[in-house]
Formats: sequence, C-alpha cells, structure tokens
Amino acid sequence: MLSNNMDKMTACADMIFTDALEDMAEEEHISLQEARERIISSGAYACLYNFASGLWMEGPDYFRCFVKEMENNCRQ
Repeated sequence: MLSNNMDKMTACADMIFTDALEDMAEEEHISLQEARERIISSGAYACLYNFASGLWMEGPDYFRCFVKEMENNCRQ
C-alpha cells in the first residue's frame, strides 16, 4: 500500500515538473533543457520530490512561483 502511495505522489510530482518545465520554456523563450537546468539547480526540484513538503500537491503554477522564489533567494 505504501508503495502505491509513493507511486501516486511521484506521478503527481512528475506531471507538475513537466508542466512547469514546458510553461517556463514557452513563457521565457528558452529551451526545455535550459528550463530543466534552472528548475533543478534552484533547489525547487528537490523540494518537489520531498513528499513531506507537500509541494507535489500544489500544481504547476504554484511550483513555478516556488522556483522563481528559490532562484531569487539564491541570487541574494
């Protein structure tokens, strides 16, 4: 049962990551690879797959805002 829940959480996180990645690339006129690298290097990716954070339940728009917030914090 626990594995089934983990599979569902992972599938949700994967969909959020994919949607956010595609949205970022389109909105910022960058390649999918560049969007992927930015999301992963922001630290938001690790939070998305840390299921205790609950980020995987929020959806791609919320995740995109979280990525931007993480990027801004890293620049300061």
